Amino acid sequence: MKYEKTGTEQDSPRTRRGFRLHPEVPEMVERRKASGEYDTYSDFIEDAIVFYNGVLDADENRTFLGDEIVKAMRVIVKDMEGRIFSHFRSQDISLSMLAVLFAANLSGMQKEEIESLRRDAVEYVDDNFRAKSFVTALKEQSEYDE
Repeated sequence: MKYEKTGTEQDSPRTRRGFRLHPEVPEMVERRKASGEYDTYSDFIEDAIVFYNGVLDADENRTFLGDEIVKAMRVIVKDMEGRIFSHFRSQDISLSMLAVLFAANLSGMQKEEIESLRRDAVEYVDDNFRAKSFVTALKEQSEYDE
């Protein structure tokens, strides 16, 4: 990734800096120069500094964005909790009303009728509201197709 100089940067003189490098670093730069990517050490070092500076800036933004994402997720979770609570509350009221109606009818039923009703209710819930295994669903589908 070559650093593209713009406007006044192309005309401005470069400043000279002295620094020390481990022996393997100039060898890496030589390989890049040999491949034709860079003409000089300075070009390579300038590109590397600009690139790394961008990485550092991106890390700072990632930290900021991470906090904003966490805040947004907390708002979403709080909203969902409110919706779920509201749904559970309405289900609770409905179940309470059904329990009262059911209890009123139980007083006139025999023990065998109650047990039969219980079995039918459990079977109905199993058939209509519980998750089914893939094997069971496939078996039911094949029976339906026949």
